[in-house]
Amino acid sequence: MAQTLCLKYKLISADNGLRTTDNSKMTEIEVRARKSFGIFLVSLFCLLVLMSYQVSDPSTGRTVFSGVLFRLLSPFQRIISTAGHNIVQTFQTYFSLTHANQENIRLKKEVSDLRVQLGIVESEKQENVRLRKILQLHERVPYDLVVAEIVARDAKAFASGSLVINRGLRHGVKQEMPVVTADGVVGVIVLSAPTTAKVQILSDASAAVGAMLEKNRIAGLLVGEGDGRCILRFLPTNTSFHKGDVVITSGQEGIFPEGLPIGKLNKEIFESTLYKAAEVLPFEDAASTREVVVLTRNPASGSERAPETK
Repeated sequence: MAQTLCLKYKLISADNGLRTTDNSKMTEIEVRARKSFGIFLVSLFCLLVLMSYQVSDPSTGRTVFSGVLFRLLSPFQRIISTAGHNIVQTFQTYFSLTHANQENIRLKKEVSDLRVQLGIVESEKQENVRLRKILQLHERVPYDLVVAEIVARDAKAFASGSLVINRGLRHGVKQEMPVVTADGVVGVIVLSAPTTAKVQILSDASAAVGAMLEKNRIAGLLVGEGDGRCILRFLPTNTSFHKGDVVITSGQEGIFPEGLPIGKLNKEIFESTLYKAAEVLPFEDAASTREVVVLTRNPASGSERAPETK
């Protein structure tokens, strides 16, 4: 029995060995066949390439190989060309924006410099106008002039209108000296310190100055109303005047020289049947004035002369 089993096992092993050998031979044959077929395809492709390279198209004169190669590479060339163009355009846009930004910064700086220069020129122009007006004022009145800047204003109501200037006793500024500008009368010095002085403006409720109508020289008394306005009182009842008539100083109070411009008539006001009165709007707005001129008497001028009026 045992011998029989051993014999069967040997037979089976021998059969498996034969099958394995046959399978190896078949695999080797298949590999060789595939290699041969691959070589055939490569050879065929090379042959076709050589033939297409030698054969040319009569209409264009190009070889078939170059035409096929052109058709195969054309899409890739288009993609590469488009990508390259986009990259170049991107860099050009970047550099253009950088240049535009630098140009914008340069232009802004130039505009800023021009504005500064324009401001300087405008300031010098205003300074020249101011000096010219002061010179004209000096020619019109027999006084020495002390130019002063307003350094403070009264913070109270309009009923107490006063200014503080940066000139005082050390500069020859004393009480009851006129304070004017080239446009008109501002007020009078009421208090003087060594380096500053207080000015009472015309529209102050307690201010009063001799005034008259420029066109007919009829005199009256100008008093302040405390709200930026003045009233010209005590005009004769038969006085004829109209809105816009110019009011000037009369010099009767002994402080202001005669003929300095004060303001214009605005309207007639009824106060009494014994005299006429009219509202006066001063030429000089004390609220916006920055610089004034104090009139100090000039002992060398001799007798006083009346200023020229327009």
